[in-house]
Amino acid sequence: MDNLIATATVDVGQTIGILGLNLTNGQLYEILSLIASILTAVSLTVKSLYKMRWLNLFGCIGFTIYGVLIQAWPLAIVNGYIAIIDALGIIKLKNSDKSTFYFGELGDIGEKYFEQFYQFYEDDIRSFFPDVSYSDLELAKTYVLFRDMIPVGIFSIKQNGNTAQVLMDYVVPRYRDGQFGFTMYVKKVYVFRDLGITKFEAFTRVQAHADYLKKMGFTLENQDDGVMHLTKKLNQ
Repeated sequence: MDNLIATATVDVGQTIGILGLNLTNGQLYEILSLIASILTAVSLTVKSLYKMRWLNLFGCIGFTIYGVLIQAWPLAIVNGYIAIIDALGIIKLKNSDKSTFYFGELGDIGEKYFEQFYQFYEDDIRSFFPDVSYSDLELAKTYVLFRDMIPVGIFSIKQNGNTAQVLMDYVVPRYRDGQFGFTMYVKKVYVFRDLGITKFEAFTRVQAHADYLKKMGFTLENQDDGVMHLTKKLNQ
């Protein structure tokens, strides 16, 4: 039995070469623990429940592996259990999201209501759309998106022939799960085809917004003086 226990003992002093670095097992374990800690900490700061579940899942998986490697079984068991809870939570979120979406033009919603909504989220809006003013939205074709009748976003376009420039496609932090983009760019795209629009284009200097547009099917055409020009053809 003593030999069996001795064989199972982790050799934290063994050296392993990774990416040109000679690290001991113990150092690798600590790096794994650090990554897991960071993921778990970040998961507590995000506003999206879906993203929180994923980050916490990976953090708990990391702690589970770490616990097994150092034979800290309570740590491994508890984090393994939490990882299972997170995985089931993700599945539940995917299967239970039966939200209904509605969007109405600014003139139908009411300018006073829209103004209050805009002012409440103005700092966050300007962080993504620093070059778009409130007056630009008033002059363009602007929609307010409702999710289960809760106002969650602004979608504004300026049409020129069969091309529409997307001035703003903003969604409040709590509902940034991609459903906004899917509704406007895929599910309800026929609304814009009926207006004679065959292509969307967008100009942005914010990388996070450009990355989002790419996920929605936009293609980067060019970049000039920090401004990225992206386009998307509307599906037939």
